[in-house]
Amino acid sequence: MNFNNQPGRRHAIAIAAALCAMPALAQTTDTAAAPAAETQQVVVTGMRASLQKAQDLKKNADQVVDSIVADDIGKLPDSNVAEALQRITGVQISRSRGEGDKVQIRGLSQTQTLVNGRSIFTAGKERGLSFQDVPSELLAGADVYKSPTAEQVEGGIGGVIDLRMRRPFDFAGLKVAGTVKMTDADYADKRNGEGSILVSNRWKLNGQDFGALLSVAHQRRNYRSDTQEIGAPAQLADGSGIYAPIGTWQAYEFGERERTGINASLQWRPVRGVELYLDANHTKLETATDTYGFYASPYWPNWSAATNAGAMWPRGTVESENGNITKGTFYGADMSTSGYIGDNDTKTRQLAIGGSWRANGWTVKSELGYTKSNFDRLYQEVRLGVGTTAPAFTYDLTTAIPSAYPELANPNDLVTPSQYWASKALYFRQKNEGRETVWRGDVERSLDSELIPRIKAGVRISDRKAQSSEINTINDIWSAGGTGPVGGALPGLASQIGTIPYSDLLHREGAGTFPKQWLSIANLDWLRDPQAVRGALGLTVPGFDAAQTFDFAEKTQALYGMADFESTLAGKTLTGNFGVRYVRTKTERTWQESQNGSYVARQADTTDDDFLPSVNARLELTDKLIARVAASKVVTRPNFDQLTPSLSLNANDRTGYLGNPDLQPLKARQFDTTLEYYLSQSDYVFAAAFYKKVDGFIQTTTSDITYGPTIYSVRTPANGNDGTIKGLEIGYQGFFTNLPGYWKGLGLQANFTYVNSKAPGPLQGQETQLEGLSKQSANIIGMYDWNDFGFRLAYNYRGKYLSGTQNYYVNNGATMSQTPTYMNGYGLVDAYASYQLTKNLKVAFEVSNLTRKSRSSYYGVTGTQFGRYADDRRFGLSLQANL
Repeated sequence: MNFNNQPGRRHAIAIAAALCAMPALAQTTDTAAAPAAETQQVVVTGMRASLQKAQDLKKNADQVVDSIVADDIGKLPDSNVAEALQRITGVQISRSRGEGDKVQIRGLSQTQTLVNGRSIFTAGKERGLSFQDVPSELLAGADVYKSPTAEQVEGGIGGVIDLRMRRPFDFAGLKVAGTVKMTDADYADKRNGEGSILVSNRWKLNGQDFGALLSVAHQRRNYRSDTQEIGAPAQLADGSGIYAPIGTWQAYEFGERERTGINASLQWRPVRGVELYLDANHTKLETATDTYGFYASPYWPNWSAATNAGAMWPRGTVESENGNITKGTFYGADMSTSGYIGDNDTKTRQLAIGGSWRANGWTVKSELGYTKSNFDRLYQEVRLGVGTTAPAFTYDLTTAIPSAYPELANPNDLVTPSQYWASKALYFRQKNEGRETVWRGDVERSLDSELIPRIKAGVRISDRKAQSSEINTINDIWSAGGTGPVGGALPGLASQIGTIPYSDLLHREGAGTFPKQWLSIANLDWLRDPQAVRGALGLTVPGFDAAQTFDFAEKTQALYGMADFESTLAGKTLTGNFGVRYVRTKTERTWQESQNGSYVARQADTTDDDFLPSVNARLELTDKLIARVAASKVVTRPNFDQLTPSLSLNANDRTGYLGNPDLQPLKARQFDTTLEYYLSQSDYVFAAAFYKKVDGFIQTTTSDITYGPTIYSVRTPANGNDGTIKGLEIGYQGFFTNLPGYWKGLGLQANFTYVNSKAPGPLQGQETQLEGLSKQSANIIGMYDWNDFGFRLAYNYRGKYLSGTQNYYVNNGATMSQTPTYMNGYGLVDAYASYQLTKNLKVAFEVSNLTRKSRSSYYGVTGTQFGRYADDRRFGLSLQANL
């Protein structure tokens, strides 16, 4: 087998070899003479302290868990929680416009997210938290539980992510910390300021402890993202069987993210053993995005009954390789330009009051929490048609960036108003709201027993509601009243049309020929006023569509009982826990169904009962070597839109989504085992193996539905076949304090995950890897800490993964089918350097995406390129105070 032609395998071999070598270095450190050990404590105290906290959590837990703490998060340029979590073994994240957004654990996106042990979510059609909403500065740490206990909230077949926020009793007294930062996005060529502050104090009055904490983080970041997407394959009309793309889309996207996070907490300890607290959290993410896009195709202009829909006719000879065109020119050039805005506003607020009482071996806890989240989206687009007197289209797919361009009679056609006409207007609004009230009570009893030292029991009652409303329209806007140079454009529209202010699309990605400048709405801010825009186009602002609206209510009642155990096995200490969680879930869904031009209210109710047993065992083979075994049953309920048969339509490409009220929850039986060797208080090496058997993976089917005068291709979810997920994890963390002199400051964190899955694919009747799952993922972080200087260089890699499906065209357009699309593997490099100016003041410099890595994708059916996505490299300079 030739490994040199398999990048994923080369990554795996290199990382595995490095991890195997690390214990030898660490073992040398551990057996060094006493003076060397003393030097170790002095030299690397700062960096070792942060990693030791995370290691202690892992080592002392009965469960399989990996953690990251605030000090470690702050030593890398991770702007949000998703980016902080990517450093944890087995966690993969997806990216949007250069920032991390969605999170998967061992290939599964169905995770349960908690804040200080209680559920948290973002309003939407899905159940989970939008991790990109939360600034990383708010965190005291994050724990990723890969095996559950009965007391943890159910809902994650992938795992449980617990975000730990700070409380005042975390500190001994007055604590003030803050950061001011200047960032620069080199692609967008924009600079922004941001900062965070934490103030906490505690007082003792008349023998009572009081504490108050306030933490605020604010970020404003501009970004630029350039895109080229090559159209799906279609067979040529000449009978050769060769495939060529149906066209090309390229776009400039500019945006601004404004992210705010607030964490406030009060704690009161009136007497020993009694503690009360009040927590309040608020996150807000506002995103404003401007996009200038250009679409061109030789496909649809050639339609005729004789040649089948959209036949592609070569003009002259084409060159091909493996059945795919590499170079060639075609008759026809259907072109259009788009100017659109997409603005999102997300707010999540959570308030919780709770307390605990401890006495005589009893511990009683109670908490009442309320969460409210809102999401609003406005999308508005104006599309112009473009003509040319010599319609032809050329491909040269051998260039660094695929060349795809219309053959213009005049090179200025794309910036000449008389070549354009008013074409379409698109308007999309979405409004989601979610609310949840939760109460839980837990009781714990310490027993005078060597076998069962502690038992726990508890109850949790929740009432969650979700609402979603949408409208998605597309209108023709050509008007005979438009008499200006842009054909059919009414005066209010014509006055807004101009040459886009950019002409350097994908300029740092290499050579290639494609349009880089055209006419569109010159100032896209105009589109942010729907009343003005729709009025200028002779249209009204539509209200929400009743058929695209639903209400969802879900009530759960959960009971659990569990026990800790302590024993011996072959003379070795064996500890752990076992228990069972029972959950009853009642749902009520209401929606509007269109019948004969009117709407009919519909409702569906269900009740589910789940018993979720779990056992976690920890065996101390030596004082440094620990083995773990865990087995459990877990469950995740489908998303709200999957369960509710209200239509979600995309008028642009005439597709839609229709939920299925008969969907069953996803259930998994899982098994974990780990082996961990702790070389010192902050150095360790580990390996883990896991297996999941998942029942009822969700798969979609597609059918045609007529809505109004339009036929939509609508996807509907259904429970498919069962699936399996299995894999391995290995990792190392350590410092090389046996090295001479200033080399003692060197350290390394490295981990590698391999996951293999067999599950129903996105195309009916197919089995494949899970969508969004990379078989290989890895982190390598080089660390250096010496006196007042610190440095980190981090490489995060994920292998190729299934990203979705696209239609493609078989038999010269007479038949349409679907192909999977794949994102190629990629690795990102981040760097961080700091210098301690004084005991309380530090300056730091950071770079994210140091190597300016872009991402690319391809079509599974042909292996030809689909997309290229280039994002910013970002610099940051900060001043950090810690008093």
